[in-house]
Amino acid sequence: MDSVNHEEEDNLKRISALNTIFDDLITDASDLVKDLFWGVKNYLFFGLVTLLFGVQEILYNIELMQDRLYIPLFIGGVMVFAGSLQILNYFRLRNKYSRLFEVQSKLKKS
Repeated sequence: MDSVNHEEEDNLKRISALNTIFDDLITDASDLVKDLFWGVKNYLFFGLVTLLFGVQEILYNIELMQDRLYIPLFIGGVMVFAGSLQILNYFRLRNKYSRLFEVQSKLKKS
C-alpha cells in the first residue's frame, strides 16, 4: 500500500513538472518556431559558404597539386564534403519540420 501511494506522489510530481514545461512551450511557441526556422536556414547558408570555400581552396592551389603537394586538395575536399553534409542536413530538417513551418506561416498571415 505504501509503495502505491509513493508511486502516485511521484507521478503527480512528474505531471506537475510536465505541465510547467508545456505551459512555457505554449507561451513561447511562436518564438521557438521562428528560432528553429532560422536555425535550419543557417545550415543552408553555412553549407554553401563552406562548399564555396572548399572549391576556392582547390582552384586557388591547383598549381601546388601539380607539384604533388596534396594538402590543399585534402583541405578543399574536406570543406566540400562538410559543406555538402550541411546542405543535406538543411534539406532533411526542412522536410522534418515543414508542417510546423507551414502552420507558423498560416498563423502569421492571419
